Amino acid sequence: MHRSRFRVAVDRIVLEKLLGAVLLLLAVTYIGHVTADECMSTKTDRHRTIMEQYRSSHNWDGFLTEDSLNLADNQTELDLSRQGFREVHWHLSSIVGEGYEIYELDMSYNNLEHLDELTFLKFYSLEMLNLSYNRIMIINNLTFGSLIRLMDLDLSYNLIHAIEKDAFHRLYGLESLNLRENCLVTLNEHQFHYNDHLSSLQLDHNQISFLPSILFDSLSMVEEVYEIDLSFNNFHQMPYIETKEIGLLKVDNNHINILSVNRTYNLRALEAHHNDIHDADLFHFSSAAHIDLSHNRLDNIVGLHEMNELEYLDLSSNNVSKFDYNLKYSIQNIPSLGTLRLQNCSLTEHNMDGLLTSESILNLDLSQNNFVRLNISHLAKLKTLQYVSFNFNYLEELLDFHKMRHYFEYLDMVSLSFNRWNCSYFDQLMAYLNQSHIQTTTDPRDCYINGSHVADSDIYDTFEPEYTMNQVKRDMNVVKNLGRSMTYIMYTLYFNMRTLYNDSQTMLQQSDAKLRSMDAELSHLVGMVGFLVAILVLVLFFGLVYALVIAYKKYQLHSSVKVVTYNKRGNEFSNGVTVNEVIHDNNI
Repeated sequence: MHRSRFRVAVDRIVLEKLLGAVLLLLAVTYIGHVTADECMSTKTDRHRTIMEQYRSSHNWDGFLTEDSLNLADNQTELDLSRQGFREVHWHLSSIVGEGYEIYELDMSYNNLEHLDELTFLKFYSLEMLNLSYNRIMIINNLTFGSLIRLMDLDLSYNLIHAIEKDAFHRLYGLESLNLRENCLVTLNEHQFHYNDHLSSLQLDHNQISFLPSILFDSLSMVEEVYEIDLSFNNFHQMPYIETKEIGLLKVDNNHINILSVNRTYNLRALEAHHNDIHDADLFHFSSAAHIDLSHNRLDNIVGLHEMNELEYLDLSSNNVSKFDYNLKYSIQNIPSLGTLRLQNCSLTEHNMDGLLTSESILNLDLSQNNFVRLNISHLAKLKTLQYVSFNFNYLEELLDFHKMRHYFEYLDMVSLSFNRWNCSYFDQLMAYLNQSHIQTTTDPRDCYINGSHVADSDIYDTFEPEYTMNQVKRDMNVVKNLGRSMTYIMYTLYFNMRTLYNDSQTMLQQSDAKLRSMDAELSHLVGMVGFLVAILVLVLFFGLVYALVIAYKKYQLHSSVKVVTYNKRGNEFSNGVTVNEVIHDNNI
């Protein structure tokens, strides 16, 4: 009896939760559709305003046909931007298939609303496609089905609110996808499952409030996704995206209130500034090297002490006094931290004593706080400090400033502008800095005489870490372009070597054929010479035989001659032969 009641109660709770989840999903879907409609209306007006300057084009609101192409021989880049085309005629693909290889196609700043499976059917060689600043609303599964070599696809500044699940599955070589400034509410699971080379994904300035965790095939990805930009969306929770590795994840300017995930996030840089974060759990971000949590409402931060690879930490525009104990414990346990920004954190000289202890911090930003009389010894445990900024405080004194070089052996620069220095005191401070060879961008006139400000100083330096993420991105792009160029060069070299090899093989075959022909002719010539030699030998042989026969006859003739005497009286010779017999023999 009790068991059945318990089962009924459990079933009721499960049913209530399931019903609540369904209602929540329906509410999110409804709100998403409403938000998407408002977004499309707003961005349609924006597109109309932007395109007004191109209304004078003779192609305005017309069809893009083969007559508009004017393709030249060996043309590889095609610019059809800023024309105002409304639709692409399907004949375009048949024209491109007639011996033309287009690698780059720019169709930005037009009025295109619909793309079908015939639009880019035969653009097999296309590597870069720019469709930004159009009015495209939906990306179908077959829209880019034939662009298997496409590497860069720009769909920014459109009205895209729906992308079908298999829309990018044939883009095997895709490296950069730009979908910023659209009206997307979410994406599908496995949306980029076959895009193993994708390294840059721009989704900022959309209406996204939820993303499925399974977007990529993390097992078959060739390399890390360098950048995923989800800033300026409608996230209320930290999205989790399962990938091999993310170089830079941007979720700034959302509505995230708790920075927490339940699985290890394999990323190198996280920008989560300008949210509503009050609780930051960083235990699953231990591999990050760059964390920006500025402009939030932090009350608590945990997990910093386990971030052994952290190099840059920005906690500006938070009330550090609410979590100063965690910060004090964590900072001294981060071995690689090089840059710490505590700008506008409501710090005073009363909560600075013992707050910062580190053997790695090089750059420290304490500008826009509430310091009046700060003792330099409060920072004495930052032995490696090279740059510190006290700009925009209320400083009247920097106590023990004459020990600055003693405390900070490597200090190169101090920024002291926009404070409340007394001029006589400030002159002493500047003299010490000059004597200690510590640079400053502060104007010597930035002080007060009898309560009057002498002059406003100009700050020429900008506080940035020694190696910012923008520099990393530029360097990575250089490396990527260099690698791509090297790939093209190696492919060209391989193609040329293969062509040379084939030409050499053909020449060798031709040479072999000529040699065989020469051998045959030489054999024929040798045969003829042999035949002539044989004839000559035979002639000589018969001539020799004939000469020998003649000689033999002469020999016989000479050997048969006998010496006899003639007896005139007897009319006969001495051998008894008469003259008449000799005459008879000669006649015969």
